[in-house]
Amino acid sequence: MRMDGPMALAERDGELAVIHEVLAAAAAGRGVAVLVEGPPGIGKTALLATAGEDAVRLGFRMLGSVGGELERDLPFAIVRQLFEPPLRAASARGVDLLTGAARLAAPVFGHGDLGHGDAGGAQAAHGDVVYGMYWLCANLAESGPLLLMVDDAHWADGASLRFLSHLSRRIADLPVVLLLAGRPGRVLDPLVGGALGGVAPRTVRLRPLSTAAVGTVVRRDLSAEADDEFCRACSVATGGNPFLLAEALTSLRENGIRPIATEARRVEYLRADTISRAVLTRIARLGPDAVRFARALAVLGAAAELRHVAALAGLPVDAAATVADELARESIVTATRPLGFVHPLVRTAVYLDSSGLLRAAEHKRAARVLAGHGADAERLAPHLLAAEPESDPWVADTLQMAAVSALGRSAPESAVTYLRRARAEPPAPDRSGPLAAMLGRALAMAARTVEAAGVLREAIALTGQPVERIQLALELGILSTQTGRAADAAEAAELARELIAGHEADLPVAMSTAAAGLDLITMRPPAAILDRLETIASRLTGASEDDRMLLALLAFGAAGTGLRSARQVAGLAERAAAGPIPLREGWILVNYASAALCLTDRETEALAVLDRGLDATSGLGDVWNFRYLSMLRSHTAWHAGRLIEAESDARTALEGVPGEPSRVHAPLAAATLVDALVERGRSREAERVLVDYDISDRRPTDTIVMHFIPVARGRLRLRQGRPAEALADLLEVGRFLVGGGYVNPGFAEWRTDAVRAHLALGQTGEAAELAHQNLELAHGFGAHRSIARALRTLALVEPGQRALDRLAEAVELLADSPAQLERAECLIGYGAALRRSRQRVRALPPLRDGLDLATRAGADVLAETARQELLAAGARPRRAAVSGRDALTTSELRVARLAAEGATNRDIAQALFLTTRTVETHLTAAYRKLRITGRAQLHAAIAEPLP
Repeated sequence: MRMDGPMALAERDGELAVIHEVLAAAAAGRGVAVLVEGPPGIGKTALLATAGEDAVRLGFRMLGSVGGELERDLPFAIVRQLFEPPLRAASARGVDLLTGAARLAAPVFGHGDLGHGDAGGAQAAHGDVVYGMYWLCANLAESGPLLLMVDDAHWADGASLRFLSHLSRRIADLPVVLLLAGRPGRVLDPLVGGALGGVAPRTVRLRPLSTAAVGTVVRRDLSAEADDEFCRACSVATGGNPFLLAEALTSLRENGIRPIATEARRVEYLRADTISRAVLTRIARLGPDAVRFARALAVLGAAAELRHVAALAGLPVDAAATVADELARESIVTATRPLGFVHPLVRTAVYLDSSGLLRAAEHKRAARVLAGHGADAERLAPHLLAAEPESDPWVADTLQMAAVSALGRSAPESAVTYLRRARAEPPAPDRSGPLAAMLGRALAMAARTVEAAGVLREAIALTGQPVERIQLALELGILSTQTGRAADAAEAAELARELIAGHEADLPVAMSTAAAGLDLITMRPPAAILDRLETIASRLTGASEDDRMLLALLAFGAAGTGLRSARQVAGLAERAAAGPIPLREGWILVNYASAALCLTDRETEALAVLDRGLDATSGLGDVWNFRYLSMLRSHTAWHAGRLIEAESDARTALEGVPGEPSRVHAPLAAATLVDALVERGRSREAERVLVDYDISDRRPTDTIVMHFIPVARGRLRLRQGRPAEALADLLEVGRFLVGGGYVNPGFAEWRTDAVRAHLALGQTGEAAELAHQNLELAHGFGAHRSIARALRTLALVEPGQRALDRLAEAVELLADSPAQLERAECLIGYGAALRRSRQRVRALPPLRDGLDLATRAGADVLAETARQELLAAGARPRRAAVSGRDALTTSELRVARLAAEGATNRDIAQALFLTTRTVETHLTAAYRKLRITGRAQLHAAIAEPLP
């Protein structure tokens, strides 16, 4: 670490006390992030160095890194400085720190396949390397508390900032201190206000030295006889900045200025710009070799090797060594290795002592020098970024290679920068299309979706190969659907169809599936799409991952549209779900297959497929798709009537941290949470969710899946006694889905609630018409749950015995159904109808069974309805409480299962994207609900009940 000089620590006792307090807390197991903030030269580096000495005394392991102006576009530059030394040391001892979830960080350090071309980069993105690095920190901290120090954090690269942001939010569960130092501005301000938002770091703002402190330093380092007026002049001239004060005193000493009042006016000229000139003068006095050496070092940046500086300066290595020694004696460069300037302000003074065009040319020469010494493309990239475009194919090719490496490290931020500069060179004409395609994909990986879409359009226009153009059009369409731009998605789908025309027979199965999926999502007429998929499916064995993906899509489309029977759909979905979850885009197969199974009365199988998908995404460290599948599981659990699980899964899906970018699953998860809360009788809480996630007026016309939002909102409005608003939402969803061919009542159950809204508004005719239509469509598809729900709904508009007959039929249909909430609704509705028709004795069994099911489902409002009906029938129902295994939330049950299998809290945390503290909380809650005292009793307590 650099030192700013001894005077840098004057008046810093308070700041050091804050850091000591934080270190003591971390040593006790509670980590903290600390930000030391201040302008250049204020003493940040010296403060960090002293804090490091304090940490070592307290038993901390210290890892440090320094941001550099040239390194701010290198992928994970800060992270690699921090962790590569301990990884090398551990490897030499035969210890592997990249174990467990930490293995996901391996590509960052070159331990995994960094990829070859776009495919390699995309594959690396499957594993969340930032999550892996969190667990690498945890592994390092197992042997004792850890101090991570990052100086000049304002020059941190984007990928490293992702990690620092992630760590800072979760650091409280680790014995780790993250100590950052930097200048306020472009990087640090957003880091504190956004990236670190929600868990604000302790901030230490370094202020200028007081006039009294400056006087102390002047009398110590210049003359004990210095006059007060002279000391005040030094304070004014340097602004109390420790580095500038040190340089000013050096200049005063060299010029023989006496520290007396009459000389105070001369001090006023020693401001920052004058001090910079003084530094350059000191270098120039050493001769032209020193000037060339200093400029070469300034261009090459931090940690430059002597041989490279010598080559760029045009000096023999031995002569360069002599110059380096002379510059070190003048306190221009460091006296130790690696080579570097004593302070960034010195490097800035030297670097800016030439024109921008000359600096650009020197950077181009530096890249050639480094390439001649075997440096890889990543190391050349910062210099090529600073060079002027010259239509040099070597530059474009080198930057593309650097981008491939950056994508392989899961650092799309750096790849985007490299590829933009490569396109500006520009590349050879035949490379323009591939470069644009790669840039579009990198932008998408970096969540810069609007820019990505524009660049992908350019890539399509620049690409000549038909299959590659089709692939790009499909990627553009999928990206547009994921970001809610329905019109752009439809336009991309239309373009893909035009490009595919005439090439259908030549397309790989995966591309045919993607094209059909995009057509379905953008609401193209589904009948022809399903016919096309069935034609392809008839030629498949169904064994390969691509085959199973197509079968899953076919099952999903057939289920949503109701164009095939429930039995046919179930057969397709079961074939698709057979076999392991694919590593690449397996979450898509899980999405389609689980939805189709759920709609065909196979809720238990659907939840099992989702659980397998969650396990697979967990193994990949794919936190975002883990949350997406948690959202789908919430919706499926709601469909199955497992409301406690539905609520828990929705909350898992919404576990994003403030400051993290919003993802497509968040509003959908909010909608599934609203559904669960409404059924559980917590309408006020559901309303807060609508507001908090900004879905109070979200329309259903983005993509198919977005209908979750207005349907959930309509159900809530109905429960709140606002039927007109509910009906408006529900009918809009109906127009949207029916217009696109999605008519299966089980796909989006808007009709049932629209019937209730019509009745609440006195519109009995409209209600009866919709209820009859609902039953007819449900019979057409053939899923028992949908038929029973439609029968129950029709009973609302039919009189007397006809209503009883409908309800009796519904109860019989669901006698063995896993859809326990719908069974409860039908039983309670039937019992209530019997009680109203004065058949009290017959009413009691269905009411009691319905109460039991509603209680276990967590449907508090429905359970209370059953209790009131039982009271009215003359019974005395007990207020049942859910206990044992049924009382556990999904998260608690997952944690308990893993613990019962012998997993440690740490293993469980890694598998479920939790902190160890959260795991402890879930286990404590599980023990209480299960009425057990420890792990040894878990296996028996959570065993599946016998049928």
